[in-house]
Amino acid sequence: MKSKKLKSLLKRGFTVTLFVFTFYIFINIITPYQNTLKNRATRNQINYLSKILNKGYDDELQKRFPEGKIFSNCIFALSLIKYSEKHKDQNKRIANEIDNCIFRSISPKAINNFEYIEKPKYGMFYNGWLLHTLKHYQKSDVFKDSSIQNELNQLTDTIEQRLINSFSENESLLDSYPDQNWPADNLIGISVLDSTEIQRKWLSEVFRNAKHKSSLIHHSGELKNNIRGSSQAMILYCLNKMDYKLTNEYDKLYKEIFIDNYLGVQLVKENEDGSNFTDVDSGPVILGYGASATVMNLKTRATIKPSSAKASWAFMNTLAIPINLFGEKYYLFKAEPMFDIFMLWSLVEL
Repeated sequence: MKSKKLKSLLKRGFTVTLFVFTFYIFINIITPYQNTLKNRATRNQINYLSKILNKGYDDELQKRFPEGKIFSNCIFALSLIKYSEKHKDQNKRIANEIDNCIFRSISPKAINNFEYIEKPKYGMFYNGWLLHTLKHYQKSDVFKDSSIQNELNQLTDTIEQRLINSFSENESLLDSYPDQNWPADNLIGISVLDSTEIQRKWLSEVFRNAKHKSSLIHHSGELKNNIRGSSQAMILYCLNKMDYKLTNEYDKLYKEIFIDNYLGVQLVKENEDGSNFTDVDSGPVILGYGASATVMNLKTRATIKPSSAKASWAFMNTLAIPINLFGEKYYLFKAEPMFDIFMLWSLVEL
């Protein structure tokens, strides 16, 4: 008798567990397709990321990556700017959060690793991402609620003129670090410059120097015949942002070489040959598919055509074991919040 009761309880427990697990998977998958779930996920993820950045998570990132502080704050700020387009009633709070991101980005700790770069001052990674953020902020409705508008306008003008002067003197790649440069780092700043002439000349020069048989822009200035999935996703995002006339053709080549499609889910190879080579740019690479490449591709696809990114975002959202409770959402048991920031950056576009 006791044995039967035990079996019945175990069976019931298994059924309940299976139901809860199935419901959990279902909710994660449909999140980008259902506005209530999407808005809740976005709001709660903003709450979580705002909390940890205000507590100094960007300083932890700075210890791991030389650009960790500027990168995390700029991408979070860009996410907030996009989020504000549909949540204008929250503009004062959002503007305060964006201002805090920019304050952290121009702090001595953020600049410290770039102080020895001369042309342009602080280098292209720092200037490019900060200018990209500032220009998007200026053009948004939320900017009018910033408490430091005059200071930010002046900072934007300073950085933009710095880059215009640098590119006027040198149309080729500018350094992110001394004698080290990457086209994607250059493009993130070039894509928002108010100079179509500099954009046109730079693109012409970088395409002329690209040595890969596909004619895609190379990953780094040192290896002009090497292309990588992570940088291609970023480059394509920038080309689309600056209305490059051959973006569709570039996208087709990129897809052919790097993207595998599984029932609408796009996984992106980091290396052209599908190998598992990794470095600081790639993040983890599993079965040839790069974490950085696949997550950056979510933003790229969402920017080009939001509907094309939903299945891939839903897959990554489920795979990363999200916890969405008590007004906060986070992934991977809080192990890698930079992943959370990138997921938010693409989610606000969907």
